[in-house]
Amino acid sequence: STNLHQVLERVVQLVEAEAPGRIEIVRDYDPSLPNVEADLEQLIQAMLNIVRNAQQALENTPNPQIRLRTRIIRQFTIGNARPRMVARIDVSDNGPGVPPDLSERIYYPMISGRADGSGLGLSITQSIVNQHHGLIECDSRPGATTFSVYLPLEQPHGPK
Repeated sequence: STNLHQVLERVVQLVEAEAPGRIEIVRDYDPSLPNVEADLEQLIQAMLNIVRNAQQALENTPNPQIRLRTRIIRQFTIGNARPRMVARIDVSDNGPGVPPDLSERIYYPMISGRADGSGLGLSITQSIVNQHHGLIECDSRPGATTFSVYLPLEQPHGPK
């Protein structure tokens, strides 16, 4: 049983330690969000990859901001499953956006928008989310990029 807000707060600690005070972190948490059946360390890794990408995308952005938002969504379809309730975690930033030529391929291994990027972060994140029977989506345009992770609140039979 994993508290998603605990996961996000751990990620914030790690990111803040790397660049203290450079980026405003805005939290918009749903206090009624129940715990999910998930691997704590894997979820920290998955969310850290998304937040680090946002952090790096904001390098040359004035007034950089990352928003972390959690909500409960009812009757949401993931693949061919329709769990009663899912947790939605949004990581949003006000950076330049995902380049259009990369948007279809960002989850593939070795695809990176940065010269020094390994291209493994989102590939690993997608794998972790899939193991938890979840879904990851990206909506991006200049000034507003949001990665949304959907995790069923009740796992069908534990992580895949």
